[in-house]
Amino acid sequence: MRTFFGSVALISLFAVLTRGTGFVFRIVLSRILGAELLGVYQIAFSFFLVFLTIIASGIPLIISRQISSSGGNRHRRGLVKAGLILSLAAAVGIIALVAFGQPVLKTLLAYDRAYIILVALFPAILAYAVYTVLRAVWWGQKKYFLLGASELAEQVIRVVLFLVFLTFSSLFANLAILAAISFTIACFLSALLVVIVYKRDAKRTSTGGNLPPLQKPTQTPSLLRASAPITIVRVLTTIAFPIIAVVVPLRLVAAGWDAQTAVAHFGIAVGMALPLLSIPQTIISSIAVALVPELSKANAEKDYSSVTKQIDSCIKFTLLVNFILLPLFIALGPGIGQFLFANEAAGEYLRMSAWIMIPMSLSLITNAILNSIGRESRAMIHYIIGSVALFVSIWFLPQFIGIGSLIIGIGICMSIAALLNIRTIYRITNQNLGVAHQLFAFALAAAPAAATAYLIFHFTPILPLFFRLGFASMPAFIIFMAITYWQDLIDLNTLKTRFRRKKAAH
Repeated sequence: MRTFFGSVALISLFAVLTRGTGFVFRIVLSRILGAELLGVYQIAFSFFLVFLTIIASGIPLIISRQISSSGGNRHRRGLVKAGLILSLAAAVGIIALVAFGQPVLKTLLAYDRAYIILVALFPAILAYAVYTVLRAVWWGQKKYFLLGASELAEQVIRVVLFLVFLTFSSLFANLAILAAISFTIACFLSALLVVIVYKRDAKRTSTGGNLPPLQKPTQTPSLLRASAPITIVRVLTTIAFPIIAVVVPLRLVAAGWDAQTAVAHFGIAVGMALPLLSIPQTIISSIAVALVPELSKANAEKDYSSVTKQIDSCIKFTLLVNFILLPLFIALGPGIGQFLFANEAAGEYLRMSAWIMIPMSLSLITNAILNSIGRESRAMIHYIIGSVALFVSIWFLPQFIGIGSLIIGIGICMSIAALLNIRTIYRITNQNLGVAHQLFAFALAAAPAAATAYLIFHFTPILPLFFRLGFASMPAFIIFMAITYWQDLIDLNTLKTRFRRKKAAH
């Protein structure tokens, strides 16, 4: 467990740096593009993510699993060959589909500007085809430093390129295209960097530095068979987002909104509020990355005691991270929106949607658990069931609650998926995770913290906004942590013991 949490800490450090860089970039992007153009960019990017999922889901996961369980050099080289063949073939096929499917895609996107942005993004799929396969090797080998550093490098390159390209902004009628081009070039530069580092790392560890030639290896059919179900699951999961990106503005227009306002509010909700709600998932995703090789190995060895302990710790930590931010978002949402985006509507959406962080994070971590123990199909079925509620919400509710229909829909969808995932985990492990009790206990701690933050923020109007947010947040955080400690939801003695052990080891 100490090794596992050490891995999580390293992954979390890089994840925070990477997501933090991306978050700052998103703030800059939202201010440069404006709400409407940001909404158009989000529509195009959601379509791009569907096709990217085909490349970056099943194949890397299976490669990491098999490498973590075998570790043989010959087996690894064969997996890399098979992965490169399959991912590059899929990338070429996808790009051809986009090239010949222009009329259909334009119809689906509903905005000509979105199609142009999508075309600018699509070459990046070729870079990802190489990038994800090689990083999957590091994932399986638990080389989390290389895994995190390569992802951070991609984000930094993307931001630097965009800022450099801004000097030529007069050449672009649509600055969202500039953002898409900087993303694509950053992907190719990152892929080149990963290839160089991979070869050097392979030589250093005496595994052969040259990338394998692309002749057909015997692992290709087996890798395809193993990765196909996972890829299908991920594609079905991801395909909801472009559908939402098209349906929500159209349903808002049908409810009486004008098209420009509908796209602008979609951009505010998805491009400003939702990234803030995804902050806990930055940490949770680190746990998910570390869980795959750990739980895969423990499950293969039938070490169910270790599996149960890791699952219990991960779910409790997931709830803790979310409830630290929940009272702040509820109490300070409008102020946060104004400070970060100069947009109070973003803050209002943040306040009213803060609760959906919890089911989103629970769904993420329980999906990772089910994926690690070979229950991907169950996770897919659970998400599909939840998605029915999501689409019912965005179709029928916009006329009553506007963009709130998207928030309610996501919350219900993720709640259903998380509950069904937890039920499946209980059946597999025969262990009651006590999620309902923990939710109630964390909520009791969050309520006074939210009230404290709200009162301090509203009784200090003469202070600058930044200081008001800081003065309101710190006492709320202290109150929340004190109550959770009093309720035995966190164990400081255990943390002290681990720290002393690590210190003694050094």
